[in-house]
Amino acid sequence: MGSAVMRKERGETGLGCVVLLLLVAILGYLVYRIVPVYMERDDFHEALLDISGRATIARWDNRRIIDQVKRSAVSRNFTVEAKDILIQHIRGRPEVVIVVNYTRTEEFPGGYVYIFYFRSVAQGYYGF
Repeated sequence: MGSAVMRKERGETGLGCVVLLLLVAILGYLVYRIVPVYMERDDFHEALLDISGRATIARWDNRRIIDQVKRSAVSRNFTVEAKDILIQHIRGRPEVVIVVNYTRTEEFPGGYVYIFYFRSVAQGYYGF
């Protein structure tokens, strides 16, 4: 009788390990897919800071700033439209502030589609 109980416990332990490995695999996959999106978001924000700094120094017009922002977003697989870009020129100073709302769509197994929504504010100071 004692050996029957031991076998049952071993089976439950094996099942628990399989479930744990499955959960770890799912978590690992999600990290593999989601972390790069946030890393690219940080990279895009750095690009916006660069654009706002150059726009401040060279006194770019709004059309050129919008084109630069859209190019930078496309190169990082983000979706941004001109209406989602707000450009503010600081009165009395050459500073430019860029506010951008942008998205990234990721599709996961099983047809699940998730849209990441981001907002970045970049202020260009004279001389960066």
